[in-house]
This record gives sequence, structure tokens and C-alpha cells, in this order.
Amino acid sequence: MEGPSTRVRGLLEQRNRGLARPIAGRATFAALAAVAVLAGSVAAASPAQTFKESGTSAFAFNGDCTANTDGTTTCENQSIDVFEGTAKATGEPNFKGDRVCYNESTDTFVTNTGEPVESHSLFGCTLDPGTDMLTIDGLTSITLESTVITLTQVDCLGEVCTETPDGTTTVEGTWTAFGPTFRQKGKSMFDDGTCRQLDANKSQSRQASFDGTIVAVDASIAQGSFTFKTTCPF
Repeated sequence: MEGPSTRVRGLLEQRNRGLARPIAGRATFAALAAVAVLAGSVAAASPAQTFKESGTSAFAFNGDCTANTDGTTTCENQSIDVFEGTAKATGEPNFKGDRVCYNESTDTFVTNTGEPVESHSLFGCTLDPGTDMLTIDGLTSITLESTVITLTQVDCLGEVCTETPDGTTTVEGTWTAFGPTFRQKGKSMFDDGTCRQLDANKSQSRQASFDGTIVAVDASIAQGSFTFKTTCPF
């Protein structure tokens, strides 16, 4: 087992920041986009980087947001994201096997505009070119064996961020699906005038319960393909 390259880790972190935090992330992205249009930002974009996955995945999330008395909002989140299948990132060889990612974060932003104030997060992934970390029964259940993940701490003040190694954590758990199967096909884009992010997916999924390392308030199992394209720095 090994950790992903810096480029893949950065793409995964951007993906998780945008998708794994539905309470704060989507609202913040929308607010930042509106502010950028009003400000007329014209900074040049970076070359596009693309991350694609096709296979079976599961996601468990726990998070909440609190309105502060100074006009800011603070959101705290935890998530575990697992995947088995094939993946491809710009400039990297194809990967086939299991991936397990863990993320925890605290983000504070201006409530009315979405402008970031500060954030602190721990993020890491473990890749296994075999299929030893996950046991998958279609859209019925997924079991994650006890897995050690090497973490990176990311501290941001406004838009300026620093990264430092921060030890390891161990995650495990089982997703058990319930309810009907949902089919989805769509795409969404974020553009703040400086960089763009595109998410596209074609999948079928089911809601799930999660019994494991985190106490999840939302969980799901999915099969299909996902594409994440960005010109944002990472």
C-alpha cells in the first residue's frame, strides 16, 4: 500500500473539498463565484488537470455548521471515501485497485459572501493496487478493513495555505445500503474568474448506513464513472 503522488493527492483533496462537504462547500463555492463576477477578476488560469474514476465507491460524512456572532460561519466535517476500480489523473499512469481517503476539516468563512477566513484540515489517501482493503457486494454493502492512512495537515489563512505532515490515522467500517436505487447523470461547474472546476458523473447509487470510525449523518454506495477537471492550483 502507498500514498498517492502529490498531484493525485491534490486533485483528490479538491474533489473532496467540493463534494464531501455539501453543507458548506456548495454554498461557499456559489457565493465566491458571485463575488468574483462582481469584482471582475481577470487572473490567468492554470493548465487543466483531470481526474477520472470508474468503478464502485462509498462515502460517509459527518458535519455541521455554526453561525458566529462576528458575521462568520464555521463548519466542521469528517468524511471517509472509498473506491475500487480504475482511475486516471493527468500526467500519472493508470491505477487499478482500491483507494481509501480520510478528511477532517474546520472552515470559517464570511457568511454573506462566502469569503474564506481560515481553515484547518487533515487529509490523506492510501492506494492498494490489489483489492485487499475493500469487500464489495454490488450496491448492497461494502466493508473497509482496518487501513492506516498517512495524513497531511493543511492550514489556510484567507487564500494562503501551508502543508505539513501530520502522522497517521486508522479507518474501518461497513456500509449497508437501503432503499431504492437512484440513477444520476449530470455535471456542475465552479468558476471564480481565476480558476474553473468541472464535476461530471454518470452513476447509480443507494443510500446507506455506516458503522465504523466516524459517526456518519450521511452515507451512500455508488457505481459508475466520475470526472473532475480543474485549472485551480493545488
